[in-house]
Amino acid sequence: MKNRVMPIVLSLIMVLTILLAACSSKTADPTTNPTTDLNTVPSTSTNSPGGVKGKYDPPIELTTVMYNFNYPKFGEGDSLNNNPWTRYLLEQDGIKVNHLWDVASAQYEQKVNLMIASGNIPDFFAVSPLQFKQLHNAGLIEDLTHSYEQYATEETKQVIQDAGPEVIQSAIIDGKLMAIPWSGENLVYSPSVLWVRSDWMEQLKLSPPQSMNDVLHIAEAFTKQDPDGNKQDDTFGLAMDKNFDMMTGFLNAYHAYKGIWMEDGAGRLAYSSIQPEMKTALAKLQEMYAARQLDPEFGIKDYAKVEESIGSGKIGLIFGNIGTSELTQRLTPAIDWIPYPVPSIDDKPALMQHPLNIAGYYWVVKKGTKNVEAIYQMIQVWLDLFYNNTSDEMYAQYNATSDTGYWMNAPIRIYKTFKDVDIYRHLKPLLESSDKEHADVSELTPEERDFYARILDFEKGNSDNRWVYWKEGLNSSAKVIDGYITNKQYQPDKFIITPTPAMIQKKPNLDKMENQMISKIILGGSLDEFDKFVSEWKKLGGDDITKEVNDWYANK
Repeated sequence: MKNRVMPIVLSLIMVLTILLAACSSKTADPTTNPTTDLNTVPSTSTNSPGGVKGKYDPPIELTTVMYNFNYPKFGEGDSLNNNPWTRYLLEQDGIKVNHLWDVASAQYEQKVNLMIASGNIPDFFAVSPLQFKQLHNAGLIEDLTHSYEQYATEETKQVIQDAGPEVIQSAIIDGKLMAIPWSGENLVYSPSVLWVRSDWMEQLKLSPPQSMNDVLHIAEAFTKQDPDGNKQDDTFGLAMDKNFDMMTGFLNAYHAYKGIWMEDGAGRLAYSSIQPEMKTALAKLQEMYAARQLDPEFGIKDYAKVEESIGSGKIGLIFGNIGTSELTQRLTPAIDWIPYPVPSIDDKPALMQHPLNIAGYYWVVKKGTKNVEAIYQMIQVWLDLFYNNTSDEMYAQYNATSDTGYWMNAPIRIYKTFKDVDIYRHLKPLLESSDKEHADVSELTPEERDFYARILDFEKGNSDNRWVYWKEGLNSSAKVIDGYITNKQYQPDKFIITPTPAMIQKKPNLDKMENQMISKIILGGSLDEFDKFVSEWKKLGGDDITKEVNDWYANK
């Protein structure tokens, strides 16, 4: 949920919402059914979703629990069980939702653990992957196989299908659908996008990057040719942090992937970080570090410290994501950073790694709950009010105003994976028209209308909307992601269940070894450190983990 019709401060809060919700996910290949029809704005009836009979009369009651974010979600006089969403569901659908409690997002999983331990769970609620497995093993949740097929609307099924085939697979245990995945936006927000300072490119008369060799040339120029014109040797080509979060796009350009499980071509899964492509990519980063194309102090800088370097004009290349325009707006408000697809080092396209496309949670239903079908009715209400409506009034009532995020009161949610790409595709024909000022925007959603107005405002000179232009405009980061979807440039993590026993016991130490190896090599250590790491990784638990992963993969 990002960037609704509201000032930029609220949009940034929405971005943090998704980042917080999605921090622990893994993902699926999005290319089978990349998205719904993007040329129209869907319109459905919330009163007759799927096979549900419509409004319950007399009303039914369902209990749940939920988390919130550090932002107001209640209007004047509203409360947890008396707000626009609970009133709508009761009045329009005959569903009375009773929230037992509501806590801050950081406390949610612990609170759910305590609730599960007490044996008193609500009718439906969101659980982590581990909690999902525990509840299933204890026989406490409903088999949703038949109810999902019968009652989930076609739109609901499409949203989950768009999230990638492995998303629904991850909710199936022993051939039964035991949860509804809280589909996420990882296929849009996880893939790397290359961002380049346009003023430095113009100052040095450089051409846009078409290959990874072009990127390396630009990084060298940004380091050696004084792009800021201050006659000091104080600029670096590429942003890098000590935790290597900003390294992913660079690795993917070399067909290297950090920390995921991928098919090995022989029907098995292999751990990506021990593959030879990783060694090749690290060797190049070592060269760049030696040539001062990386910040010499990156090894002690966390992400916040790297932001300081970007803001002070020391860095010209960032492997970020679709939302990096919001970061650059905040750090360098007068500078255009141009988004480009991550190029490849050779003639094979670069594939973007990503985790399982869930927003961190699964929706489960307590075993024995009556009217299970009502959860699908509530999901469709969410889709209609949050995504499908074109009414500014309804948006302000159920989604958000400049100071209140009403959407947090929705008792059940799933996210449309390609929403930001949908926006780009909807705006594209209007932005390409000869009369943009008088384009018919009536079929756009309120968010889309707001973005369209912001883009036109930026084109007239209002730099406050620079971030929207580079995120959703004609040559935006959304266009880059659209290209990834069209060209099937995704590398999913193929391991989609909770950690295996060996992972729980041995993975933390192996991950620490991996980061130490990466750091040693980049900082100038022998490339033999990679081979030593691979050998030690296997001996100290990697082989045990690989066996468990492939035992699961062979029988999934």
